[in-house]
Amino acid sequence: MTGKIKYFNSEDAAKILGVNVSTIKRWTESGTLDCIKTAGGHRKFLMSHLASFVEENKKKNSKVNLFSLESEQDIEISYHILKGDYIYLNNYVLEQALNCKREKVQQVFNGLYLGQYPLHQIYDLIVTPVLHQIGFLWSENKLSVIQEHLASQSIKDSIIRLQGIIKIPESNSVKALCISPSTELHDIPLKMVDHILESRGFSVLYTGQKTPTEKIEEIFDSYEPHRMYISSTIVDNREELQNEINYLCDAAYQRNCEAYVGGRAFDAIDYSHPAIKRRLFTFEEVYRY
Repeated sequence: MTGKIKYFNSEDAAKILGVNVSTIKRWTESGTLDCIKTAGGHRKFLMSHLASFVEENKKKNSKVNLFSLESEQDIEISYHILKGDYIYLNNYVLEQALNCKREKVQQVFNGLYLGQYPLHQIYDLIVTPVLHQIGFLWSENKLSVIQEHLASQSIKDSIIRLQGIIKIPESNSVKALCISPSTELHDIPLKMVDHILESRGFSVLYTGQKTPTEKIEEIFDSYEPHRMYISSTIVDNREELQNEINYLCDAAYQRNCEAYVGGRAFDAIDYSHPAIKRRLFTFEEVYRY
């Protein structure tokens, strides 16, 4: 950070260090944690105060409420997570993804989730804009194809790892099939749909990218899903994609299975099939409907 000096109050410091405010008071009074006292008696903390405390007390206080603090940068990220500073976090995640620093990307995702941010909010306000920015940089020839793939894969891997800490409630017996058309190469949005549905208690069947759909009836008859979620982002052949979507929806409609669709491909194709309950534009809508 540059420019104006940033001060943390006692509540900020307590959240970042994973303790209560009374502990912060006790540490400052004993000299364990340095601070600046205002004329009114309020405690103010600089980044250097917290960084010095972390460095000197790693073994005693290595775990915090969001993630392990090992450096001044970790404190900075924790602060922006606590403040919900999505602009800063977007820029940071993009930088780390472009540098293939998956552990740093995952640190942000885990921190937000453990900080009680809704999963759909993380996906709508962090992951989606970062992926769009990666795509934009590629389209502007500022990234090579392999750089775009590496950055996107860093995001994907971090999302998959996040699944390990997502709280899964008891199943509510609703089965959901998450599927991509046979030409779809981008399955990150579908994986995020998978996570959100799991967090709602759905039993999820996830097919991933480039799913061969010619025998989809067998999947419906074997697993009997109640819902189908189709994600499609790219249209190579409009007619072929339209036929495939119609085929999937026909199979669903014949078995009283509701269909939900999402992705930019549906800007170019018709989605008025009677099986389609709704087009979803955000991950919040995946959570709501």
